[in-house]
Amino acid sequence: MEITIEHVVNELKGILPEDRVVINMTLRELHSKDESYHSSSLPDVVVFPKTTEEVSAIMKIAIQHGTAVVPFGVGSSLEGHVIPYEKGITMDFSLMNKILEIREKDFLVRVQPGVTRSQLNKELKKYGLFFSVDPGADATLGGMAATNASGTTAVKYGVMRDQVRDLEVVLADGGVIHTGNLAAKSSSGYHLNGIFVGSEGTLGCFTELTLKVYGIPEHVMAARASFPTINDAVEAVINILQAGIPIARIELVDELSMKQVTEKNRHCF
Repeated sequence: MEITIEHVVNELKGILPEDRVVINMTLRELHSKDESYHSSSLPDVVVFPKTTEEVSAIMKIAIQHGTAVVPFGVGSSLEGHVIPYEKGITMDFSLMNKILEIREKDFLVRVQPGVTRSQLNKELKKYGLFFSVDPGADATLGGMAATNASGTTAVKYGVMRDQVRDLEVVLADGGVIHTGNLAAKSSSGYHLNGIFVGSEGTLGCFTELTLKVYGIPEHVMAARASFPTINDAVEAVINILQAGIPIARIELVDELSMKQVTEKNRHCF
């Protein structure tokens, strides 16, 4: 490591326990890639904060030394934004995994960024609620906000940006801001959610999220249909939506994809 990184590591150990400031190769390699095709790159150090205050202190050290910081959830993304091409500090949010508040009568939850989608839905089920965005992977909610995640439920419930009421964000200089509030509509001050959701860690680190949740439907049905052309399938979707049918998911699978599924699973569809 360069002397500047050694100084950074020593300062990080001054604000975090040594077991949460990691420079061993195994953990650095785990944080050098995601699920995308992009080439990997090792961070110099991996840190594991537990509080907003610790995240702020880390950012202040980083900006003082001009060191890059990359937020990291579980590494399930396909965008490549968690790969530390400038080396520096990777900030792993796996220890910030608490569900802080469930406001079932307001259909809102407040969570830390390391909470996963399945973890939240398991808890929400006790209240007859669920979180709608389903990107496929069991990603963290902080990571889903960072990428503006979507999924097959977007046709009814929208994407991640539509679910965020407020974010607590630690900026590059260590300052802490809130991007919204609990109200569905407010004209008091700027509404910054749209700027930060989808920013992929370039504007700051999310330390808390307030999200919309929904009641679990009483009945769920599924159907599969085949169409001679993609245009026919698209027209069918348009007709369904225009008819006002409350459909939650619509997924188009083309011929090539179906052939791959059939070959992989040895099923015939």
